[in-house]
Amino acid sequence: MLPALIDVIIVVLLIGTLVYAYILDRRVRNLMMTLREMGPMVGAFSSAVEQSTKSVEDLRSLSTTNRRVEPPVKKTRHAMAGRDTSKAPATQEPLKVKKQVRGQTSVPGKSDLVRTFFDVTKERKG
Repeated sequence: MLPALIDVIIVVLLIGTLVYAYILDRRVRNLMMTLREMGPMVGAFSSAVEQSTKSVEDLRSLSTTNRRVEPPVKKTRHAMAGRDTSKAPATQEPLKVKKQVRGQTSVPGKSDLVRTFFDVTKERKG
């Protein structure tokens, strides 16, 4: 009687394992299908982020190289008497250097990283 009970428990556990494996397989297939559909969108987004990062860096370097610093002008009472001092010229402040945030790392080639991820998932699927 005891061996039959153990056999029944083993069969029930095997059936439960097979059902769980089937459900898990369906979920993984749905995930892979969704990732394949999102691949071009994620690649385009990654390229856009990379392009915007490059544009910001170009603008930052352009602004630092084209900054004109005018020498201070000594103002006397006679020079000040004929001028309207209500509109003072705007002074240019130096650009603040962006500090590295603790735990933040820069990842060059983000689009390559994303493409590699999708290539690896295609290889695993095939």
